[in-house]
Amino acid sequence: MDQRIFEQGLSVEGTSLYLLLSSLSDQGVPLTLERVEPIWNAEPQTLGASFDELAGRGIAFQDEAGAWHLNPASEWKSV
Repeated sequence: MDQRIFEQGLSVEGTSLYLLLSSLSDQGVPLTLERVEPIWNAEPQTLGASFDELAGRGIAFQDEAGAWHLNPASEWKSV
């Protein structure tokens, strides 16, 4: 986890999703919607918006197979 995530001005849900993805990634768990949904604690409809927020800022991206990946902070886009 990169501490600079807290300086990005993300929504609470966006920040939470980053922390969740970072934790799963550190454990070697594939970052798929099927793996994240069961442990997402916020409203279910906020999950998609949070993925969109991370993708829009270059913090995460989804590959052709549907798995998500976290980019290094050097690739993040500022608002």
